[in-house]
Amino acid sequence: MIKVKALGSIGKMLGSSSFTLDKRSIALTDFIKTIYKLDEKEEDYSKILSSVIIAVNGAALYSEIDRTVLESGDEVTLIPITHGG
Repeated sequence: MIKVKALGSIGKMLGSSSFTLDKRSIALTDFIKTIYKLDEKEEDYSKILSSVIIAVNGAALYSEIDRTVLESGDEVTLIPITHGG
């Protein structure tokens, strides 16, 4: 299982601020399409990536997003760009 934390407006949009995805492994791009319920043919997730910081196991990802594979036990945190501190 992959643990997901969705902070701020992202949690509100997804309907939960904390949930799990029952997968042993999944490409990060497929993960994004799954949780945001994008059409299988829709490849343009750049709008999502431009408005969110994705952290995997506490480390923010800024590159290699197309090559990142999430594994069971990973924790993904979705942080809106506008999230204050």
